[in-house]
Amino acid sequence: MSGRILNWTLVFTTPSLEHLAERGFDDANISDSVFGKWGSVRVRRVGTGNRERWILVAPLDDGRLCTFVFRRAEPRDLDQPGAFVVPADGVPADPRAFGESMRLCVSSRVSSDDEVRSYDNWLGKKGGR
Repeated sequence: MSGRILNWTLVFTTPSLEHLAERGFDDANISDSVFGKWGSVRVRRVGTGNRERWILVAPLDDGRLCTFVFRRAEPRDLDQPGAFVVPADGVPADPRAFGESMRLCVSSRVSSDDEVRSYDNWLGKKGGR
């Protein structure tokens, strides 16, 4: 499989899960896609400092592409009631053990036609599809 291998630890909070649920996603949809279970993940970094974000385009289990926006998690995110983490290896981790690799999913949606074309072009250059 071409593409990136992410070694992030994903952070989910009650507000982030509620926001994602409004769009029809849960933590399993996101972690499976982000960690490449369904195919290659395209990662782009935008912004700097507190405004730095990672935009990922990844396939879902039904073949559709989804666009995710992540930001660097902060220790305060882990202090929220109901916060939990999903590491790349799937082994449960203590959410109070903050690490620099932690990312909070702030948004997700099914990818637009332009993003699908861009992903397909990118994947073709990487030798996929």
